[in-house]
Amino acid sequence: MDTKGTLALAGRRVIELTDPAGAYCGKLFADMGAEVIKVERPGGDAARFEPPFWNGVPGPDRSLPFLYHNTNKCAIQLDLESDRGRDDFRRLAEEADLVIETLPPGRLAELGLGYGQLAESNPALVLASITGFGQDGPHRSYRSADIVANALGGAMYVTGEEEDPPVKLAGSQAHLVGSMFAAVGSMFALHRAARTGRGQHVDVSLAEAVAAASHIAGVGKWLEDGIIPRRVGTGLVASCPSGAFPCRDGQVYLMVNRPLHWKALAEWIHEVTGNREVLDPMFDGPSSSRLPYRELLDLFIGELTSQLDVDEAIREGQRRHIAFTPINTGSGVIADPHLAERGFFVEVDHGEQGRLRHPGVPYHPTRTPPRNPTRPPRVGEHDARVLGGEGWARPRREDGTPKDRGEGVDPSQALSGLRIVEFTAGLAGPWIGRLMAYCGAEVIKVESEKYPDVTRLYVPPDAPEMGNQPRLSPWFTDWNGGKKFVSLDLEKPESVELCKRLAGISDVVVENYSTGVLAKLGLGYEALSQENPELVMVGSTGYGATGPNRSFVTWGPNIEAHAGLAYLSGFPERNCTMTQFAYPDPLSALHGLFAVMCALEHRDRTSEGQYIEIAQLEVTVAAIGERVMEFLANGEEPRKLGNRSMAAAPQGCYRCSGEDRWIAISVASDEDFRTLCEVAEHPEWAMDARFEDHEARVEHADELDSLIEAWTGQRNEFELMERLQAAGVAAGVAQNTEDQVERDPQFAARKYFERIPHGVKGTVTANGIPLRLSETPGRTTHAGNARGEHNAYVFRELLGLEASEYAGLVDQGVIEEFDD
Repeated sequence: MDTKGTLALAGRRVIELTDPAGAYCGKLFADMGAEVIKVERPGGDAARFEPPFWNGVPGPDRSLPFLYHNTNKCAIQLDLESDRGRDDFRRLAEEADLVIETLPPGRLAELGLGYGQLAESNPALVLASITGFGQDGPHRSYRSADIVANALGGAMYVTGEEEDPPVKLAGSQAHLVGSMFAAVGSMFALHRAARTGRGQHVDVSLAEAVAAASHIAGVGKWLEDGIIPRRVGTGLVASCPSGAFPCRDGQVYLMVNRPLHWKALAEWIHEVTGNREVLDPMFDGPSSSRLPYRELLDLFIGELTSQLDVDEAIREGQRRHIAFTPINTGSGVIADPHLAERGFFVEVDHGEQGRLRHPGVPYHPTRTPPRNPTRPPRVGEHDARVLGGEGWARPRREDGTPKDRGEGVDPSQALSGLRIVEFTAGLAGPWIGRLMAYCGAEVIKVESEKYPDVTRLYVPPDAPEMGNQPRLSPWFTDWNGGKKFVSLDLEKPESVELCKRLAGISDVVVENYSTGVLAKLGLGYEALSQENPELVMVGSTGYGATGPNRSFVTWGPNIEAHAGLAYLSGFPERNCTMTQFAYPDPLSALHGLFAVMCALEHRDRTSEGQYIEIAQLEVTVAAIGERVMEFLANGEEPRKLGNRSMAAAPQGCYRCSGEDRWIAISVASDEDFRTLCEVAEHPEWAMDARFEDHEARVEHADELDSLIEAWTGQRNEFELMERLQAAGVAAGVAQNTEDQVERDPQFAARKYFERIPHGVKGTVTANGIPLRLSETPGRTTHAGNARGEHNAYVFRELLGLEASEYAGLVDQGVIEEFDD
């Protein structure tokens, strides 16, 4: 049966009862073919009136964030405060696979619609709850906002310039990563439900989701290295040189993360400028050897780039294998020739309002491409179809029923029975396997002595005399905990044959080597699928396998710059605002993992595998899609908002007493503003004509922020958060990693930080995985493993090599003995 073009989630029904915090989750399911029914209150969702608007004209079908997040959905109106509305919701949930909701914890149960109540009539139902703080813990009832979750999750504290306040990224990144974790957790739960007939409750905390996405700057760096990451401008703590550099007609971003890349850059600087000092051997080696000379090296690089145009710097730099990329504006992203050649932007027909281009879906499955986007639904557009009777029946799956793959499955682990093979390095690829291993999959990472993962190249900062310690890196734990490890010389044909055999008994292959590398080794999808036609394979690279930039050398920060995230984020006077956590990497991992789970669902119904391509550039543009829509719709460069919002005023990150201490506050209504004035003991603010309503507060934001910071600047940030939250105002401390571990009672109560058995250190503490599944809680079984530690298990037990054959391959250097 030819199923090319089949929608991966065709036949799935999803009920979406969300505010903007969960809308992207529903969009992911809708784009992959599920029937997503958006339940709105009578009169429509308030998000329909979230600015900015198409052509600047307010209206329920003109909000650009709403238009972006709600393609391919249908919509009904239900009054859940009424008996009829609740009865209709129950009936709909009886025929649904998944409910996504963002109501305050416990509210669904109060309405008689909690998970236990809905599961009585639909035991296989999965309920995903996305809230600011999670379903339990002392702060479960606190109010959240995107900026509050970003502050508490630690992302803001390490983003921006040292002299500026902590700053959030452009768009609504806490809502986005929370939606991504909810989508991934829901797919894990649905995978298990298909085998056991039992659903479960997926509990996602936005603060935990942000902490996980920014974990590179998290607990490992503090506990293992004694470093509390903080804002350091456009350069990166772990990469020297790195940063934004001026050219004759704009700026470029540079990141050097390999000794050979530095030598190539130094030679180029010498050729153009005549500088001989830059060739001094004291600058050679890893980044750590250049860190004391960062400012000097920045001057040398500036001498080079100031003599070049942006395009010249990028093309010549990339020719020399140096990671130069543009720092794109919003308009630059829209006009980017690489995105254009790949057809990333798609046109959506909005009916009488006209046609509008949208950012496309940022993953490319070969057999189950995303559906062509349709406009967001009008208010109540599908009331008659869905509520009138015909919409109650579960949609029919036209491509078969799930194959029984439940033999030997442990029902206490969501992904038990799945085997994953990794050819990965860094974060974007390995984190896919990390999350799957956490939830019960067997993940086998293939390594090589000649080409070690960057996380293996670790010298303890507090004990450099120890030299390289390949098992001690906290990032090795963060990205590779829970996996098994084999070591092969992939330049030998016998190793390639072993990998093919391993793929033949596996479900998924994950790879993020440079474009084309695995295929040249004979391990591309075409070769592996001949061994296993049901294999799902996902490849993640900076730019994808096609397009003019497909061979570019890049790292996560380069993608932040190229995708427009670095330019659109931060304060108006800053042309480049960088994170310290390589945000495109976790973004790509989460999108890739969702696509993999969709492909596995398709495989279970059809016995058909496929290849999935992930381009980090596209993933990152999609993450700021609501901001990019502003240029697509109105032809104007999106305004840099810093910590402000068009939907909340005041909103900002305000200085508190103590060194580098801050609190994020977001006021969404006039009532919230009056409450803020009462807590601050400044009732006169509420009576000031400059602040009488939302529009006035936006117009006079500078004056209002000054008044608020004069108040917060004399107070402790944690005490302020407690006072404001007790009164019902959304507020959160801009936490660093030490705050999260030592001072955050919510993280402690929910046991977010995980204690993991470690092969060298006994136990280590790592950032948690925010996938709280009620029936199949995940865990990391081990960390700190040696390269090749599981050779015997994989090659003797799984592949069945005889002892003599195994020993011979070891003697030939095909199987590389593990190092301790």
